Amino acid sequence: MASIAPYTSVLGHRHAMHLLRRTTFNLSKSIIDTCALSTAEDALEDLFAVNSLNLPEPIDVQTLEHFINLGIEPTSNTSNQKSYVLSWWMEEALNDSTIAHKLEFFLHSIFITNNSIGQARETYDYLNLFRLSSTRYTNGSFEMDSYKSLALKMITDNAMLRYLNGRENTSTSPNENFAREFFELFTIGKGPQIGVGNYTTYTEDDIVEGAKLLTGWINRTRILGAGGDPNYTDPDTQIQRGDPQYSKHDTTDKHFSSAFNSRIITGAVDEEDMWRELSDYVNMIFDSDATAINIAKKIYRYFVSSKISTEIETDIIAPLADTLINNDYKISLAIKQLLKSEHFYDMDDSNSTDEIIGSVLKSPFEMLTQTMSFFEIERPNYLTDADDHYNRWYRNTVRYVITSMAGMPIFYPDSVAGYPAYYQEPGYSRNWFNGATLIARYKQPEILLTGNRILLSGNNGGVQLDFVKYVKKSLVFSDPYDSQALVDDLIYYLFPEPPLADRVQYFLDIFLDGLTQINWWDEWNKYIQTGDDSNVKLPLETLFKAVLTSQEYGLK
Repeated sequence: MASIAPYTSVLGHRHAMHLLRRTTFNLSKSIIDTCALSTAEDALEDLFAVNSLNLPEPIDVQTLEHFINLGIEPTSNTSNQKSYVLSWWMEEALNDSTIAHKLEFFLHSIFITNNSIGQARETYDYLNLFRLSSTRYTNGSFEMDSYKSLALKMITDNAMLRYLNGRENTSTSPNENFAREFFELFTIGKGPQIGVGNYTTYTEDDIVEGAKLLTGWINRTRILGAGGDPNYTDPDTQIQRGDPQYSKHDTTDKHFSSAFNSRIITGAVDEEDMWRELSDYVNMIFDSDATAINIAKKIYRYFVSSKISTEIETDIIAPLADTLINNDYKISLAIKQLLKSEHFYDMDDSNSTDEIIGSVLKSPFEMLTQTMSFFEIERPNYLTDADDHYNRWYRNTVRYVITSMAGMPIFYPDSVAGYPAYYQEPGYSRNWFNGATLIARYKQPEILLTGNRILLSGNNGGVQLDFVKYVKKSLVFSDPYDSQALVDDLIYYLFPEPPLADRVQYFLDIFLDGLTQINWWDEWNKYIQTGDDSNVKLPLETLFKAVLTSQEYGLK
């Protein structure tokens, strides 16, 4: 029986790697070894001890100045500045050994926007909303570790108002786009269809009424000094937001279906009252148990598995939903409950190797960041080599090649549903792996070893792994002179499960390529004595590519 009961033992190496692969973009030997000595509860306290950002906001490559919160007017090329915001976020994610950026991306994968729309400031504020939601941000009596609070704030988020036509939704020309997605994708979810326009959890009539309630909200993005225009700044988060225009708002009462107990939300009497109307609307949706169940399923699919059986529904999803309902939808509490459960570590039945660990395909971005951090691959400095950092590496290589060509146009999803790996049945994470994305996924190690984009012209801005030097200096390898030990050590830290002996032999054979283990000892010794790596470079890089393109490394 699936068990939400806490797993109380010390994690050990295997369970520590499992937890870290699922919860952070940053992996290293030291992080893994430290986590292995902890219990799940202690490890999660560390993972949720969110760090401050290394760089509070991106810089403009042309001016080398901040341009978001310092009141700097944007340059003429705002598309470049939006790109800088995304590059900045990815660098921060790579440096973050906590759960924060993994959780931020989880929230983005639900509350989808596309960065091709809007201004750099709006992209930054949109991402900042997710950060505040993952760090238990407080401002006076307001606390934002709540999915419910985020859902309310997202209605007036400037990027969202642009993306889902919120600003075009007026009393004379209602637009149902946002209302539909707010029900179906962001909150309560679509249940089984039980009649014409009736999806159990809501109806088409509810969408019509919701659209009326959401009329008159207009995006307002201003520069005008640090923090933007105070007239359009959320007092809770200090983030810019849209504002109500009562002349464009449907002032009638909104009548919802029996799915919401035939609730009537009274129409606003002025602009200030439009905020009350929004709050009533969100409260109505989150009062339904179906909303908590849907969010619990999203948490489970992102952190554990896409397979939700009747047993999982009863023993895991239901308790998580109860935790959300009883704690004002504080997602950190539900996530911690899940990540320290016996079920998460597959310790709730007689076979601890058949369901959870190594059952999900890594996203292209996860593969990249966990590789970059583990092998300590440096990036160009964002100040002294800004063009290489922001443009040649993060934009031209990471976004255009490593992620987009591998089926993950990061922050540019193809639809409001998001990235198919997170929602599309029956494949879910298997959607990362198909004929169209296979080449880019397999070329990632070569891109890192050569310093070139491979699939597009140009270089990586100086990002290149010298694997020989890494093997020499890294504490991962107990004895680089011993070819067997070298392969064993590499696999020990990179694979979710210990491979069978014949699989280990496969990697050893690829590595030695006809050499004996004594031959390798001699070649490594010559390199150490002379510094000439010509005879050890090819075998080591061949091993690196073989391991990183293996099916085992692609799993988490």
